[in-house]
Amino acid sequence: MSAPALSPSAALPTPAAPALAMFLALLLGATCIGFSGVFVRFADVGPAAAGFWRMAFALPVLGLWMGLEQRRPGRPSATASSLLPIALAGLAFGVDVVLYNASLAFTTIANASLLGNLSPVVVVLGAWLLFAERPSRRILGALALALGGAVMLVLPKFAGSAVPAPGGLFGDSLAIGAAVSYAAYILAVRRARDRAAAGRISLISSAICAVFCLVTALALGETIMPASLQGWLAVIALGLVSHALGQGLITLSLGHYGASAASLVMVWPAMVSVLAAWALFGEQPSPAQAFGGVAILAAVLMVRKG
Repeated sequence: MSAPALSPSAALPTPAAPALAMFLALLLGATCIGFSGVFVRFADVGPAAAGFWRMAFALPVLGLWMGLEQRRPGRPSATASSLLPIALAGLAFGVDVVLYNASLAFTTIANASLLGNLSPVVVVLGAWLLFAERPSRRILGALALALGGAVMLVLPKFAGSAVPAPGGLFGDSLAIGAAVSYAAYILAVRRARDRAAAGRISLISSAICAVFCLVTALALGETIMPASLQGWLAVIALGLVSHALGQGLITLSLGHYGASAASLVMVWPAMVSVLAAWALFGEQPSPAQAFGGVAILAAVLMVRKG
């Protein structure tokens, strides 16, 4: 639901449960994002530079999306009041991307993804405090189940030797910082979606994020240009799969889901990341991690039921 004041049906009550199509869009977007850690590992550039390329390759697709969106009658235009949350979304996502990508050099993909997806805790509280969007008992129960599953997934990584001891704590701290930043992004997009269309929000916020990442990469003296075909393919996949498709679908679905429910489904990328890391890098999950993954799946189904 975007810009209700422009639609004759705006006075109608919002359906209790989002349409199946929007739920599938949210889940598909989360799945695409789940592969971002794999793509970053294959890229031969710095963490902020990888974020820049992610945005750069996504921008043409997002521009096409916004152009098609503007052709549809009744679509809202960005207002002055929407520009601030869009800009904040771009900056918050830039911080999230840089911190998450940097954490992959110091911890496992599973740890980075799991800790980076603790943002639902912050989003639920933020949506409650800022938007008076009080979560239902089912959402709170699903949140507890999802976070419990995430704990089950991450504890074996802390106890085992998969993470190098000297850098593990630092990498995990970066991932937690990414979680807080991503929560700010979700809340900013949620506010912007009340005033502007999804395509416009995605394009403008991604452009701001690209500038932030490029400036950060230059300031840190990172390698910016990929030096191999694998590196180029990795950053292209970051842009087209993880961002244009993944983040675009997330932004679209946030117009139909409340921030609390949508953020809960964001724990799904952690499951995708664990499985991908197992298949590609030999990070085999333990029985406890597998149980945690089942708990996350159960939480996703609870969210679907509203």
